[in-house]
Amino acid sequence: MLFKELDTQTQAEIKEYFQNKDYMVIAVPRYEPIRVYTLRATNTVKTAQNIHNLDKDKAKVLGEALICALMLTSLLKHATDQKVLFKVEHADGVVVAEADAKGRVRGFIEGDIPRYPDGTLMVVKELRLGVPYTSIVPLVSTNLKEALNYYFYQSEQLETYTDMAVLFDEGGRVSFAGGYMVQVMGGATQEAKELISSRAAFLPPMEELVNKRPEDISVELLKGMEPRILGLKEIEYYCPCNEDIAKASLLLLSEEELSEILKEGPAEVVCKFCGKVYRFSQI
Repeated sequence: MLFKELDTQTQAEIKEYFQNKDYMVIAVPRYEPIRVYTLRATNTVKTAQNIHNLDKDKAKVLGEALICALMLTSLLKHATDQKVLFKVEHADGVVVAEADAKGRVRGFIEGDIPRYPDGTLMVVKELRLGVPYTSIVPLVSTNLKEALNYYFYQSEQLETYTDMAVLFDEGGRVSFAGGYMVQVMGGATQEAKELISSRAAFLPPMEELVNKRPEDISVELLKGMEPRILGLKEIEYYCPCNEDIAKASLLLLSEEELSEILKEGPAEVVCKFCGKVYRFSQI
């Protein structure tokens, strides 16, 4: 496995390469089994808000869900087509985000997300190894950061620290989106555990880190632990839907149902993730 020191020169190189793009930094200390994932997803969440025409409140929920899904790609093999689904479901609404190990993410929100938790959080890992791995936990909070932490505590038994923020300008449009996640793996020394816990506790909230780039936050969290780069990936809002996928969804209907639909005109399929409309006059 190749590493690169996360020093001042490397920070400058990352800044020059990504500039205003969305991206994720995966960093580790030299000697401890700890991983730090830091990301900026401003353009990605802006795209989601525009595609779904969301107001500020719903854009915040969907944006946080997209960030959660991207963080959950820590469970996947880097740079593969493996996917993870993050789904929060209530009686009155649902928010879904899906991300792959290449940094591509998409999502949607339907209905209302209540102020008080009353529902479930489901995480599905599609590892391309047969039946997907599914984990469902009670929703302990409508704060998705707390919900994600609870998931890791219950389902992965990993000591995890996360923070995220989606901020808006005066017109209610997304102005910043980003987050970080720290995972302490088995075998970490007690000294390292205490140090990383202290760093996460004293790091300013994500809302105050808008001028910090992901690599800068990684350095702050791993200061004194000889941080190194394990991986980098660009992040984008991406929906792979196409005509064949849309047609396949219609083929799930019975012949009678399809016949009734086509009698009234072309069958229409609308992608929930990107809003694209597919019309079929015959199947």
